[in-house]
Amino acid sequence: MAKKEKFTMYLDQEMVEWLDLNTEDELTKSGLIRNLIRTAMKRKSRSKTVPIHLDPFASPTINGRLIPEDLKEYSQLICEWWPIRYKNKGTCSTSVANRIFKKLRSFPTQDRKQALENAIAGGWRDLFEVKRTNKPEEPKNNHPAHRVFTASGGFE
Repeated sequence: MAKKEKFTMYLDQEMVEWLDLNTEDELTKSGLIRNLIRTAMKRKSRSKTVPIHLDPFASPTINGRLIPEDLKEYSQLICEWWPIRYKNKGTCSTSVANRIFKKLRSFPTQDRKQALENAIAGGWRDLFEVKRTNKPEEPKNNHPAHRVFTASGGFE
C-alpha cells in the first residue's frame, strides 16, 4: 500500500455544501476528494501529448526560401496567396504545399502566373488551370433577311 500523507484544506462555504450534497452514505468527504483527484489524474494521463512538429507551411505566412527552385520566379505570388488560403480554412501543411507545387508545375509555363493571380483575386483555396476560350468568329450571315436597305441603294 502506498504511503499516504495528511494535509489540511480550507474550503469556501459553497464548496462544503457541494461536498455535503455529493457525499454518499459509504463515502466520506475526504474519500470524495480523493476520487475527484484520481479521476482528474486518469483524464490527464489519457490525454495524448502530441509532439509539436514545426511544419513551416502550417502558419499563415510562408517564406520565399520554402519555394522550390524551379518555381522561384512565382515565390512572391505564392507567398501572397498562402495567407488567403490559410484564412479560407484550406489545409496548410508540407504535404499540401508539395501537392500544390506539383499542380503548379503541371500548368503551362505561361499560365502559372495567371493561375496564381486568379487565385489571389478570387480568394481561392486552391489553384485552377487557366481556361482558354477559343471563340470561333461569328459566322458571316448571308441570309437575305439580314441585308441592309438604304434609301439610295435599296437592298445591296
